[in-house]
Amino acid sequence: MTAMTTRTPKEIARETHSRYYSAGSYANDRYAWTIRTFLPGSQSKSILEVGCGSGCLLELLKPANQVVGVDVAADGIDACATRGIEAHCVDPASEPLPFPDESFDFVICLETIEHMMNPYYALMEMRRVLKRGGRLICSIPNPDWGHIMLYPGLFEYRYFRSFLEQCDFVIARVEHWEWAPRETILPRSLRRFALLRSRYTAGVVRKLVELAWKAAGQFPYFCYWLWTFDAIKVEKGNVPLLQRQSVQTAPKG
Repeated sequence: MTAMTTRTPKEIARETHSRYYSAGSYANDRYAWTIRTFLPGSQSKSILEVGCGSGCLLELLKPANQVVGVDVAADGIDACATRGIEAHCVDPASEPLPFPDESFDFVICLETIEHMMNPYYALMEMRRVLKRGGRLICSIPNPDWGHIMLYPGLFEYRYFRSFLEQCDFVIARVEHWEWAPRETILPRSLRRFALLRSRYTAGVVRKLVELAWKAAGQFPYFCYWLWTFDAIKVEKGNVPLLQRQSVQTAPKG
């Protein structure tokens, strides 16, 4: 009889991402934009980054704030230690965050939640450690440019927005970072034609569509590379979403 090899979600995540940052870190321009846009002049704030990587963002925030990070990638945690940043090797999708309730003014999670095997649990933990009225700064990539998604539908713009809202966050605003590839403005059947993919066709169409949506007071999410949500933790008196689902669907006798 063949032996069955089983691993927990934590073991799978830690093994998969153990050398995620072996080639280095991401560029600081994205992190600097995030601070300018969502945390300008931030001082004396308690800040947690979920998916802190090698600590580049926290290093920018550390001089004026109290910062800490978590990441499942062991080499990222080692890099944080080299920078003098407190960080914990934790899989946020399967392990509790190692902090008391309502510990942080900000929780930052940049292009990380789409990598998690259990994004609902991770979001509930981020909510738990946020203070009342605290802000979740959470970004996800536009799946239309080809990013592999574990849960494809969840990370479409309108569904991820609903995901945050039904977990008792109020979305204060959404900002974009850079353009999506210009050909993504075209129907898929037309993207193979070089002329239509060019900046003179797809690029102009994308800009015109963006302007039209903004003129109508709408956010043209499909034009952009990624979206960053500024979401505020609110108390609506609701029981947790999973419990609401259970009550709704349980046999009534």
